[in-house]
Amino acid sequence: MKQKVNNPFKKIGIIRFWIISTMFWLSFPISMLICYIAMGHNKTKQLVRVLLSDFLQTIVIISIVIVVMIYAIYNYISGLS
Repeated sequence: MKQKVNNPFKKIGIIRFWIISTMFWLSFPISMLICYIAMGHNKTKQLVRVLLSDFLQTIVIISIVIVVMIYAIYNYISGLS
């Protein structure tokens, strides 16, 4: 049976997480190596999981907003004729 591991990166505030994720993605290859050396394998894996989860959630939200905007614009334009 797999034991549930507590991920400390899920509990940090939004501003702090935003700063960490921005710094991580802007310096990606180097930041991965530094995290691995400084925090070890498990903490780096946890950080990457949280960052990827946040990235995928952002992509989904942006996609939904774009689809709703396109739908609203289409309905507005089609109602003009």
